[in-house]
Parts: sequence; structure tokens; C-alpha cells
Amino acid sequence: MPQTLPPPLFDPFAPGFTDDPYPQYAAVRAGAPVHRHPIGFWLLTRYEDVSWLLRAGLSVEDRNILDRELLDLREQVYGDEVTRSGGLSMLDRDPPDHTRLRRLVSKAFTPRAIEALRPRITRLVEDMLDAAERQGRVDLVDALAFPLPFAVIAEMLGTPPADHERIRQLSGTVVRSLEPVNDPAMVAAIAAADAELTQIAAGMIAWKRANPADDLLTALVNAEDDGDVLDDDELIAQTLLLYIAGHETTVNLIAGGTLALLRHPA
Repeated sequence: MPQTLPPPLFDPFAPGFTDDPYPQYAAVRAGAPVHRHPIGFWLLTRYEDVSWLLRAGLSVEDRNILDRELLDLREQVYGDEVTRSGGLSMLDRDPPDHTRLRRLVSKAFTPRAIEALRPRITRLVEDMLDAAERQGRVDLVDALAFPLPFAVIAEMLGTPPADHERIRQLSGTVVRSLEPVNDPAMVAAIAAADAELTQIAAGMIAWKRANPADDLLTALVNAEDDGDVLDDDELIAQTLLLYIAGHETTVNLIAGGTLALLRHPA
């Protein structure tokens, strides 16, 4: 008689997990706060353990994943598809590559350059809230949370006019790669969205080389440290990092933060 295995303690594909994962997180934290999943990865659910691990100097590069079971599963799901711009962004590199990229990018992210954006961001927020007030009833994401970070990022970078709705759709697909994925169609969609975003970013960079200005993308193109510069692939990766990480996180922060405030006004 075949042996029936108990359901895994952590199952991101369980019905209802995406809508409310917290009961499952609480069960794992109570039953096995340091838990090795049958697939092979380790799951840490206590703040102190996660905080320690983040400071322990572990690698963030995919090539340093040592667990064979996890590597085999990744290959089955993703095959040869590579997402997030070939792993060239700062988030995907260990020192000394991370250190080099961060040093070059920091030359564009000066406190003066960021502070100069404050009046423009303030005006954008005021205009969007004024427009929402005139309508009386709006969807907060559509009225503020989504357009605000996109407008700020586009102005920071000094990019040419772009189809922001399309970029929003593509970035929303690409970030699905950060979640558990077992649908081949979604894997293909993630790869296609990443490829299209890469083309869009390459076009922006080419346009900026021909139209330099006092903006972040020009500063990234011209960033130099003892003769070291960002090559085109690295420029694309950092540009997409700004769009995807800066956009997705801010949309969710504004929406989730507002919801938390409405639920707990004190």
C-alpha cells in the first residue's frame, strides 16, 4: 500500500494562501520556526533569526545555491529562462560586484539630487489628491498609489515619454518571479515580460545618451570611479531595478499603509 505523506507544514500553493498567508506563517513559527521543507530549502520565521541571517554574509547569487533538490526543481520550472535582467542588478550580486555597482550608482544618488525632488513630489501628491477630491470617490491605487511612484521615477531618471500602463503590467508580471510559481504559462509570461522591459530600458538609455540632461539616468550613464563605468547591460539592470523595486514597493506601501491607518486610526 503506497505511503501517504502528510501535507507540508509550509505550502504556498494551499487554497487561500495568497489571500491570507498569516495563519500558515503562525503555524510554522509555532511548530518549527527553523524549518527544512521537503523540497530542500530552509524557512526561518522568527524576526531574530531572519535578522541574524541577513547579517551573516550569505550569498544572494543563484549560482551559489548548493542544495541539489532546489536546483533541480528550479531547472524543472524555469529551464533556461533568466529573469531580472540576467542577475546584473545590485540586488543579485555579492561583493565585490555589489560593492562596485553600489559605488557607481551612489554617485548618481546624491542627497542634493534627491532633496531637489521634494517640491515636485509634493506638488504631484497635492494635484492627485485634489483630483480625487473633485471626483468624490476613487480607487486609491489608480488615483495615487500607482501613478505617483511612476511619475517620480520617470522624472528622476529623465526618461522619454513612455507607456507607463504597459510598464506597470510588465513589472507586475516580472515580480511574480519572487513568488512560488508552478505554472509553465506564468513562467513563460515572466520571461517574456522581462525581455520586453529590457528592450524598453535599452531604448530609454539610448535616447538618454543622445539627449543628456541634469537627471539620474544621465548621471548613471556618466558615473565613473577610477575609470570604471557601468556597461549597457548593467545600466539596463539598474534602471529596471529602480522601476520595478521602486514602483511595486511604493504602490503597496501607500495602499497597505492607508488600509492599516483606516483600520487602526489611533
